[in-house]
Amino acid sequence: MIARKFFLLLSLCAGMHAFVASTEPAESAQQVAVSVSAVSHAPLNMLVVGVGNEPELHELAIYMSKDLAFSGQFAVDTLMVERVRTRKMITDFAQQGYTLIIFLTSSSNAFEWRLYDAMTGQMIQGKKYRKRGALVRGWAHEIADAIWPELTGTKSSFASKIAYCKDVTEPGKKRQTHVIIADYDGSNQQTIVATPTLHVAPRWNADLNNPLLFYSESTSSNIRLMCITMQGKRRITSNFDGINMLPTFSGDGTKAVYCASKGHGNCQLYLFEKGVFRRLTHNDGNNVSPSLSHDGKTVFYCSDAPTGKPQIYRYDLATKVCKQITKRGFNFCPQYHANGKLAYSSLVAGQVQIFVYDQATDTHTQITSDEGSKDECFWSPCGSYLIFSVEKGASSRLALFNVHTRQQKYITGIDEQCSYPCWSPLYTEFPVLDEHPVCKS
Repeated sequence: MIARKFFLLLSLCAGMHAFVASTEPAESAQQVAVSVSAVSHAPLNMLVVGVGNEPELHELAIYMSKDLAFSGQFAVDTLMVERVRTRKMITDFAQQGYTLIIFLTSSSNAFEWRLYDAMTGQMIQGKKYRKRGALVRGWAHEIADAIWPELTGTKSSFASKIAYCKDVTEPGKKRQTHVIIADYDGSNQQTIVATPTLHVAPRWNADLNNPLLFYSESTSSNIRLMCITMQGKRRITSNFDGINMLPTFSGDGTKAVYCASKGHGNCQLYLFEKGVFRRLTHNDGNNVSPSLSHDGKTVFYCSDAPTGKPQIYRYDLATKVCKQITKRGFNFCPQYHANGKLAYSSLVAGQVQIFVYDQATDTHTQITSDEGSKDECFWSPCGSYLIFSVEKGASSRLALFNVHTRQQKYITGIDEQCSYPCWSPLYTEFPVLDEHPVCKS
């Protein structure tokens, strides 16, 4: 099935016959479609050393090691010691084959980390981390985010969260679609919404001090846009006739764009700023999947006007000038990152693959080419990963794709039906659900 979730989204709009009438293989978005394979390098050996005997410190070291090893660039071990003799220990660890050493110490409300080059014995960097929140895993993710730039010169997203929809069948009940949140790697899954209806397209907000998750749910009269807090409190945010979905936010949270049909059959884009709604698109097609740039100046979106086939467009909010980005085939689900890269899905020889458009060079690059249709891609905050669903037959799994190494990892089970993944920003404090936050009614 070709891009099942995307076309399901579009079918919620009235008058979608032109969008879904043709399912023959189409030419890719651009003539140039290159899949680059990264050179494989052996991982560097790293050791995380917890100094002390506190169980909390041991747990922290284990979580940090998991984060730092995730990309495959480092092979990470952990060790707990009672006290540290830095120079002698580093010499011994270097002889054991470790290239990098991280020492962790703790106090009542903080941890201190020190990163060493084992070959020279020199400290590369060291800082104090003050505990935010009460979750050790959250502390570990935030410390790993602080260390990662020292190791690689790039940012990371360990303290971010993902959200997605998951089909659930309970005994004696009809199949439901729950909204799930999890850590960046798909671990620690938690259900945040479990009301007995259809849920689609979750999206995180941009207020770094106040995490919210938006999603759309089916009612007897429309598809309304909801939001829910980490305490399980939810409210209706847009309840027009027809569909209300897919909000996207500027980096400072002052602007939002989402799509709504308002009962008119076609889906249009609307800007919400300073308490005022403004319609952005005015055509007879369906305009969906908006992605607002970090500076709030540009909206990328998908539209089937005027060709009847979905293409990617760029709209300048100041000048109101719209430019078509893709020209051929079926192209949809654009997601923009502050690094100037736009990821999107494109139909290639019967399979949906991921492309990346670089604004600076005005070039399109195909970055996936394997079996399975990839849908609803979303950037990590650091820009090193994309998350998307992979559809093979009746299966729909979520995968993480490293844009630097071109390696792909599945993060949901082969028997699970998961869709509409999205990635949170790096909030001021690692988001944690309350003990009983699940919304069921």
